[in-house]
Amino acid sequence: MIYPEIRNILSPDLEPPNLPDDPTDCEVAFQVLVGPKDGEEEEIFSFTVVTPVRLAQAVEPRWGRGNLVVLKFDWQIIAHAIAQLFARCGRETWNEVRAELSKELLGGASGGGTAIN
Repeated sequence: MIYPEIRNILSPDLEPPNLPDDPTDCEVAFQVLVGPKDGEEEEIFSFTVVTPVRLAQAVEPRWGRGNLVVLKFDWQIIAHAIAQLFARCGRETWNEVRAELSKELLGGASGGGTAIN
């Protein structure tokens, strides 16, 4: 069984351990470089952590894929949610793992360090 692992994660919006001005009303973008444990492949995925308060302010309709909805921004909650997602995405091949991750995360383009440093 092949499981994904984080090679690198960053937010262009926020550096840990900093918090948004209002952790209950925010939207924070993330990019994550993911590869198979004990493998060389790498894929760049992205997602946005968003709170219900921020979603309620949306003027236009909005799709949900690529969004992690949390009541309050908290680094530990985000790390736990990523760990849970990765634990349930184990598959026989890396392509199958990528397909599972793509059900929740955006992207999946082959990495190489161009978007994440």
